[in-house]
Amino acid sequence: MQFVKNNNSISFDEFASSFPAEAEILSSCLSKDWIMNIEENFIKFQYEKLKPIWINIYTIMDKHKRYFFKNSYYKEPLARALGLKKGKPKPFVLDATAGMLGDSLLMYNFELAGLTCLERHPLAATLITNALNNHHLAGLEFKYLSAIDINESFDVCFFDPMYAEKNTKTAPKKEMLVFRDVIGADNDAKDVAKHLLSLSRDRLVIKRSAKASVLLESPHHTITGKSTCYDVYLKS
Repeated sequence: MQFVKNNNSISFDEFASSFPAEAEILSSCLSKDWIMNIEENFIKFQYEKLKPIWINIYTIMDKHKRYFFKNSYYKEPLARALGLKKGKPKPFVLDATAGMLGDSLLMYNFELAGLTCLERHPLAATLITNALNNHHLAGLEFKYLSAIDINESFDVCFFDPMYAEKNTKTAPKKEMLVFRDVIGADNDAKDVAKHLLSLSRDRLVIKRSAKASVLLESPHHTITGKSTCYDVYLKS
């Protein structure tokens, strides 16, 4: 692994002195051929010739703030899948696969009772940790942990696995390309989904492409967006 600051390579110890939490995550995978670019307080992953990949929470949150100033989040497909309704108490939600925090930050704007996010891959976990260290979000808890290893119960568990199936007709986004090539598919997705269902007090929501197969049989209902489906498995 290479650490670059101001176009100069630095040692892991130098990196760790400035980013101890991120270094703890990366310490077990220093043999990887990853390039981590450091720009001020931000860590960015350099993948081939693509622009560096990082999580800019400020930009994402500002986008959501402007959108929801004019639009009700209750109409969002994901909010409907989570069971959000006006006048109904907000749930405690587990995002079992935080990834690049895309869905996590969207759900954060739903003003949930609480949001716990998990990520088991060290690269994604490092970028998340760095992003949250630079932009703290009250009420959001992040754990570098596999969903299969958590045993807490939540009102709603949300699961967005990386499917092995590929949509060859659409060019993947930059982050998706990296996740497929570097992080890989979640081959244990079905086992994880069953485990999450056992932890869910109200429901399990599984996100998938509209062209992907259902992960667990017989969802109670499905919320369909433009290109995304949310399969809902109710507990009662």
